[in-house]
Amino acid sequence: MPSLASQLTPSDVERAKSWIQEMYQMADSKNVGMVPKFIQEEATLNFSQTAPLKGRAALERLFTWEYGACANIIHRIHDVQISYNHIRVQVSATYWFKNGAQRSMEYLAVWHKTPQERRASRVDLDGDFMGIFQELTSFGGPPPL
Repeated sequence: MPSLASQLTPSDVERAKSWIQEMYQMADSKNVGMVPKFIQEEATLNFSQTAPLKGRAALERLFTWEYGACANIIHRIHDVQISYNHIRVQVSATYWFKNGAQRSMEYLAVWHKTPQERRASRVDLDGDFMGIFQELTSFGGPPPL
């Protein structure tokens, strides 16, 4: 029996890669409109060691808080693995904060969606976000969780 990954067409793979590139480009522009464009209404965001954040409105508040503290953000995509029901992305991100600080980190993002779906139902982020959150909090106060 073929695996789900082998059932993906070249068009599915290209569609998923394009989705990832467009989503991260919009995130780098600090446009909170990224949330409704790429994330379902009842989606869940899971950070490594925190409680899940549920619902598009909560995610919009989180990204508004994050973008408000940052002068610039650049994500670099290192690897993309596509299966039928999720996209795994190895990412590095550099944040330039409005207070002058700069921090970089690497993490794994798993976007739960098929190549045909426009919006993800869940996002799992695995990495050490502690330093990033410390800088965000020093500028913008506690996260709106």
